[in-house]
Amino acid sequence: MQALTHRIPNFIWFLALVVLLPACFFSEDAHDKQPGRSDNVLRFDVDFDFGPFNPTCVDCSGSTYIFPFIYSFLCIPNPEGELEPDLAVAWDYDPKTLTWQIQLREDARFHNGKPVTAVDVVYSILSWSENSQKNLDRIIRRIKATDRYVLEIQLEQDDPSLLTSIWDLEIIPDLSRHENLDLSVSPVGSGPFKFHSRTDDGRVILVANENYYKGRPAIDEVVFYYIPRREKSWSRLIAGQTDVVENLTTKNYEVIRQYADRYYFSKYYYNYYSILLYNTHHPLFQNPVVRRALTHAIDRDYIIKNMLNGLANVIAGPVNNQSGYHHPKLQPLAYDPPLALQYLEKAGWSLAPNTQCQVKNGQIFEFDLLLPAGSETNLRVARFIKLNLNEVGIRVHLKVLPPEDLNNRYYQNTEFDAALIELCANDRRPEDVLALWVTPDAAISKAGGFYSPEVGLLARRALNAKDPAMKKVCFQRFDKKVADLQPGSFLFQKMSIDAISKRFTLNYPFSLDYPGLSRMKYARLKDER
Repeated sequence: MQALTHRIPNFIWFLALVVLLPACFFSEDAHDKQPGRSDNVLRFDVDFDFGPFNPTCVDCSGSTYIFPFIYSFLCIPNPEGELEPDLAVAWDYDPKTLTWQIQLREDARFHNGKPVTAVDVVYSILSWSENSQKNLDRIIRRIKATDRYVLEIQLEQDDPSLLTSIWDLEIIPDLSRHENLDLSVSPVGSGPFKFHSRTDDGRVILVANENYYKGRPAIDEVVFYYIPRREKSWSRLIAGQTDVVENLTTKNYEVIRQYADRYYFSKYYYNYYSILLYNTHHPLFQNPVVRRALTHAIDRDYIIKNMLNGLANVIAGPVNNQSGYHHPKLQPLAYDPPLALQYLEKAGWSLAPNTQCQVKNGQIFEFDLLLPAGSETNLRVARFIKLNLNEVGIRVHLKVLPPEDLNNRYYQNTEFDAALIELCANDRRPEDVLALWVTPDAAISKAGGFYSPEVGLLARRALNAKDPAMKKVCFQRFDKKVADLQPGSFLFQKMSIDAISKRFTLNYPFSLDYPGLSRMKYARLKDER
């Protein structure tokens, strides 16, 4: 009875919210109550702070949402996944010489008025290969401009699908030919919008490119807001203070989806997965048997059902379940606390009778679990993991950090015990997954410094395999080997839920992946003709 009475206030609050939301926010469009403001502005909330604006040097920041508005691509997939021309108007591949020839359009101009040439495209791809896409060095033998608007790419091995893996590389100006440009601070591309300013209050403002080669966008401005708390973005959306919100929480989606006449929604599996990453250099986590024990102690099905409203899948390893590179026989470790206790005992730990804590050589098994600030869902998941591990005698101390501070602790670093984070699950460019767990030089890996000679060997074989079938097999073996070693407890891959106000008309399916962001240039106010 006591548990029930604790739940009644929350239930009443939820009913009140459902009743009051229509009255407060939906009886009249909030935009109609702001006379004098320019309505032809698309407002976009992101929950990552904005980093540099040079796309070739950025790994993960709010700036990645801005890039498809500022920069152009060689080609762009349509909603059916087929590549359509953008800067490139034609392309051809010769399997005998392993050479791609790409013809560019001649009417594209950068925002500073200079033409986009093959030299700029070559410079862009080389810049990517030197920075965040080092795998391109292994793929490309030679790249050169053969004419003002023609370039050739000769490959190290047969790859008739190269464009599908590089189409989303933004094309930047050749900085040796464009003087006094600092793309990190003031970006210059050839896309539908031009950079206007970055304000002290966390906004980035873009304006329509009057000379865009596909015609001026119907939208006058795009304003990006850095809003670290998703709950705040949700309240801004229903109050009419913003137009685009990415990654709605499942709780908020359940409330707002009844107002489908006000919003377009997009649901898809997020290209990242959640993992409880362990510092495998730490004495507590050096033994893979211990790491497997921790995973067996976490009830991931409960998390998905009760905290994510079923909008996620349990994952087994570093390659997501939907990918063809995922090992077909790899299954997630089952929730099995008795087995977890057996593994801990095998590793030399035992439950102290007086405290019910796991103890080994007089040391209690306890650690700090770092998690990013700004997410109520992550906090709930972390608290539940703490309870699960407490059931097998492991004590966990939660520590919330700003996302950037957390990133600095684990990313190519070992200044942490364990961290609740998200890692890339890119199945279109699986080399990005390898890059998290393996480094080609002496530097430690991006994923908390994890190192395994066997994993490194499988990664090299996957990267160097010339036969596509063998490449796939090597990736699958890599997937299984990492899963066997459990450098982290692989948790779940969430379904992302994004929303945009229907005060804008879209002539394409709404999504906030790169193809969807690039098509945002066709959006227009619904009353425009």
